[in-house]
Amino acid sequence: MGIETYSRRLLAPFHGLQQIISVAGGIAESMNGWDWKLYVADESIVSHTGLSEIVYGSWNPAQGLSRSRIRGAIPSNLIEQIGDHLLHAVEQHAEEIPFQSMDFHELWLLDEQSGHPLALLDSALGSDIRTPYDNPAWYPGGQAGRQFSSAAGSTDELIHLVKHAAGKQPTAIWIERNRDGSGIDRHGKHYPDTMFPTLLLRESWNDSAQQQLVSDFLNWQAPWLLQLPLRPEIRIRLERAAWERPLETSRVYRLFPEILDEKGLTTTRVKARIMHEKPLTQSVNEPFYPFVNE
Repeated sequence: MGIETYSRRLLAPFHGLQQIISVAGGIAESMNGWDWKLYVADESIVSHTGLSEIVYGSWNPAQGLSRSRIRGAIPSNLIEQIGDHLLHAVEQHAEEIPFQSMDFHELWLLDEQSGHPLALLDSALGSDIRTPYDNPAWYPGGQAGRQFSSAAGSTDELIHLVKHAAGKQPTAIWIERNRDGSGIDRHGKHYPDTMFPTLLLRESWNDSAQQQLVSDFLNWQAPWLLQLPLRPEIRIRLERAAWERPLETSRVYRLFPEILDEKGLTTTRVKARIMHEKPLTQSVNEPFYPFVNE
């Protein structure tokens, strides 16, 4: 039974990389590189229960496996067989994170004037491509609405800025990215790698206030953006921004492919530990939350 490891971006909006370990009939997922959820999804079990998948349990390196209670008349031998194999795969490969991203198909909102990629809306593995929806639009997400702030403007102004750039009849198109960063759409049009925003949202804007608003938002996204492959000058800038969000940075730092400021990360993790020990401060400033696909 083969084992496959890979990652995919969490989008709508972007908030990091989901790590995945899969075996025949089972899959394990982690949003932070530490806590894993194990699922069994063999066809015979699905047909027997009507469920798309069954939670086998959760696992992390410190506490090991915590089994879920599975109810009903289900072929438990198969569940145990697949679950045990999946658990072995997780124990064997969990330390290899972050895994290589495999969602090479990307749905980009295009700039009305230039036709260049403006903002990433979605991504897909292989041929798992959904039809672009009518009136495509980019949104910063509910967390940004609650937590992001900038002297240059609000999240509503940020939404309006991107919407205006996309035009009155916005267009989104699927583009398959190549290893060298270039891409090709379904019409055969080629896009050089320099045409794609490195941080998944166009950084260059004409107005200084608009420029600052987008820059502040990308800095707020730093704990997630640092999970992407980045040039050193971009990574060091985002690391400085990520240290300003100690709780979220401490939650996902294991998914950073590299860390340039090790001392800064250590200090940030200490701050996060102190904040965890002060529940009232934590709940006011930056609540810890489970993964929610917005």
